[in-house]
Amino acid sequence: MSGSDPFTQLPPVLDLFSGAGGLSQGFANAGFAVPYAVDNWDVACETHRLNHPRSETLCGDIREVSDKEIERRFADAGIVVGGPPCQGFSTAGKQLLDDPRNRLVEEFIRVVAIVQPEAFLLENVEGLAKRSGGQLVAELRSRFEAMGYLVAQQILAAVDFGIPQKRRRFMMLGLRAGLPVFPVPTHHFRRGGQQPLGLEPAPTFDDATSDLPAVAAGEENGTYAGPPRNRFQESMREGATDLTLHKAPSHKPHMVALMKHIPQGASAFDVPDQIPDELMPKSGFPNSYARIRPDQPGPTITRNFTTPSSANCIHPHHDRALTLREGARLQTFPDRYRFAGNFGDMRLQIGNAVPPNLAEAVARHVASALRQQETLRAS
Repeated sequence: MSGSDPFTQLPPVLDLFSGAGGLSQGFANAGFAVPYAVDNWDVACETHRLNHPRSETLCGDIREVSDKEIERRFADAGIVVGGPPCQGFSTAGKQLLDDPRNRLVEEFIRVVAIVQPEAFLLENVEGLAKRSGGQLVAELRSRFEAMGYLVAQQILAAVDFGIPQKRRRFMMLGLRAGLPVFPVPTHHFRRGGQQPLGLEPAPTFDDATSDLPAVAAGEENGTYAGPPRNRFQESMREGATDLTLHKAPSHKPHMVALMKHIPQGASAFDVPDQIPDELMPKSGFPNSYARIRPDQPGPTITRNFTTPSSANCIHPHHDRALTLREGARLQTFPDRYRFAGNFGDMRLQIGNAVPPNLAEAVARHVASALRQQETLRAS
């Protein structure tokens, strides 16, 4: 790894279970080439092709790809990344990775064993670390360590890395050489009290979206409200020629009337005395029918972020759920990023993705570790 550019000659990346390409985008932002991606959903494959045209996107079930084919296609992949779906359940006395419902995690391990990359990054939901008393993660570590990797794991909070969202993700990082260490926070979010020295405040919902025009339920507007108002908005609008996906979901009159009674930072279930009986939901999740606070990072964006009955997604200032563009902003997908499929397809891709800026923070740390090892080898 020589040359004046510190990011030259970094190993190529294979993105398994690539989805909309959040991990791919993050590693690309950090200077890595991402020539390979695999996903089983044709719409997500098309999204990856649209945004990573130099990548070879294999659209199919990795379980049906033979060891020989994996070796042939991805032999030069120096890093394997991915977020395999994982249920983490098992019958008593059974190895968790032998459970058919964890088969895709086993596939991630299989690909790493065949390709033998310099590094791997496995990401998943925060709860993975606690499932079955931590046994699943212990099995994962054991399998990777048996291949010769040094392994570290950590739950990362998105707000700690300048992302306007209270999202937390489990990450497991393995290196063939060198100590795997995760990046330290660059930002903070505190509701009060002493602020950490040297850290910037994490962007709030309004910081992330205040340059987007106001739209009511069912309305669409493709013109920015004005120039970027902060560095985060500047970064999101870089390379974008126009505003897309800023159409508010349509809601029934009953839902709009209900939302008018829900204050910022609260759910309908927090203020039942403020809501007329005929509007009050009969049931729901604890975080459903909830309005976002504008002065805090947004809530975790889920696959239901346009449906108030299933998520905390009511706009702070308007009686509607979030637009696709607002969801993509909180996920740190830049405005130039294109999503294939219909409205529901795009919502699922955005909600299920790893925030590119979170992936970038980890990728830059991986790049640094690889450069240090290259320096040691050369000395």
